[in-house]
Amino acid sequence: MKIKKSLSSIGLALSFVALLTSCDNTAKDNGEDKSIVNDKSELTIHELGDPDGLNPVTSTAANALYIQNNLFCKLLVYDPQTLDLIPQLAVSRPEINVLDDGGMSLTFEILAEATWDNGTPVTAEDYVFTLKAIRNPKVNSAQIRPYFEFIDRVEVDPTNNKKFTVYSKQRYFRAEESCGQETFILPEYHYDPEGIMRNFTVQQLGDPQNQDQLKKDASIIRFANEFNDPKYSLQKGLIVGCGPYNLSEWETRQRIVLERKENWWGDKIKDNKMLQANPPRIVYKTIPDITAAISNAKDGQLDVIRSIQPTKFIDLKDDANFHSTFDLSQPEQFAYYYIGFNMKKPQFTDKRVRRAITHLINRDEMIESIFESLAVKTNGPINPKKKYYNTDLEDIQYDIEKAKALLAEAGWKDSDGDNILDKMIAGKKETMTIDYKYNQGNMVRKSIGQLLKDEAERVGIEVTLSPVDFPTLISDADKRNFDLVALAWVKTPGLDDMKQIWHTSSDVEGGSNRLGFGNAASDAIIDEIRTTLDPEVRKDLYFKIQKMIYDEQPCVFLFVPRELIAIHNRFEGTETSSMRPGYRESSFKLRK
Repeated sequence: MKIKKSLSSIGLALSFVALLTSCDNTAKDNGEDKSIVNDKSELTIHELGDPDGLNPVTSTAANALYIQNNLFCKLLVYDPQTLDLIPQLAVSRPEINVLDDGGMSLTFEILAEATWDNGTPVTAEDYVFTLKAIRNPKVNSAQIRPYFEFIDRVEVDPTNNKKFTVYSKQRYFRAEESCGQETFILPEYHYDPEGIMRNFTVQQLGDPQNQDQLKKDASIIRFANEFNDPKYSLQKGLIVGCGPYNLSEWETRQRIVLERKENWWGDKIKDNKMLQANPPRIVYKTIPDITAAISNAKDGQLDVIRSIQPTKFIDLKDDANFHSTFDLSQPEQFAYYYIGFNMKKPQFTDKRVRRAITHLINRDEMIESIFESLAVKTNGPINPKKKYYNTDLEDIQYDIEKAKALLAEAGWKDSDGDNILDKMIAGKKETMTIDYKYNQGNMVRKSIGQLLKDEAERVGIEVTLSPVDFPTLISDADKRNFDLVALAWVKTPGLDDMKQIWHTSSDVEGGSNRLGFGNAASDAIIDEIRTTLDPEVRKDLYFKIQKMIYDEQPCVFLFVPRELIAIHNRFEGTETSSMRPGYRESSFKLRK
């Protein structure tokens, strides 16, 4: 990375519907698909559930990202071992200029060899189109849009359509990652064949003053309606990227199959490991029960399982037969588990209630009994390994009596003798009967919910456990159709932009502020973090926003777990990483 002016104070890094393409008649026995025999050359990976779609602009699920990594490319990616930003589609890391007007510029160039499936080159105009699609206010991109707000305009080199410069009127602390690593590049010719978005500039689409007018514009609406269509998320032939694989098959709740492209352009590049793509076929096999998945692996039907239940992971380590064919790994993660409160629900508008429920969670016991000590506690949304994690926040201890006192203080009592707390709110009797929603097959989250249910009953709270498939869980979270939701946020090694999850501007349907946290004061701190380049000043701001989140308790922060992975040892190139999903499947190669 070349920097023309000093950036010594800048830390520029960070961080689903049933369209079937085929429907095979398959014989099934005890939930196992007996028609699929794992071809020796293909790589078969376990998934607990389907992703929410494969359009990288509109999807939000982590398991969607893992598949998209093989279909699309980014300018920059994180090296899975060093965790440094390195080029993928770009020739190099960008040339960065600090401008005299207080802004900055970043100049990228796309590899000359990079082409789309129709043979045309990947150009700067494709990057510009992708940015415009994200900024279209009617596109379902609220979860990713904040990362690009700092961009003012993009200029394409008139002599080289693979070279472009991103300009910003202000200095943004993670500009390089947002420009280079935050989005996959999409082919304009495929996703906008009419060139609708060419009628708008990046600057127009980013101007807050234009948003109301843009939302009413017929062209904006027409493009967004087409782009948001599930066919671009689910259908073979309509998911198009410049990555090494194409979607070959998607059988809902069964499997997703990727086929390696013939004569893929990346094969011409010999010195970029992030363009390495070895397996001729990758199969993501959906089995919503980890025990059944392990049985599949033992029967030769799976090569990779991740997110193994810790108790089962320990058992597998003691299983000599399994251990002889599978390598077991437990890399650290940049992710945290949490139980989110729907702060719009009358039961949870009072932070004393949210804190009381947090006192019902015995995290030490959970770490020992559920995680086999393969996790650490966290008290906020920043990874404890990062320098700006607020170590001043005290653990919220398991304390039944404290929970009872806080609930009573907030006015909750059992007025009718049914052993469930109640309270009159806005003239209506509300009860402490609440629903805990989690994804089916995730035994860790089920176990957490069961322990919470048992403790809550002791203080007059009735908790019901509601397992749903993963796409439904994500959809319900986005629509705020939950009381309590068990989820995890997957982060990156880079700097944390808090706006996506914690800013009130993200408190919209489809946005990532699913809990309803925030006010003007917290927004101001988040906004200031985004433009603060001095790491020490920024650290103080990070501490402040973490304290505000801690005090308001919009969720129960639980643990940072280890990723527990089993990979068949018939492959080489399987080094695991703290970058989710914990491995890079395209690098797997059969041992000779």
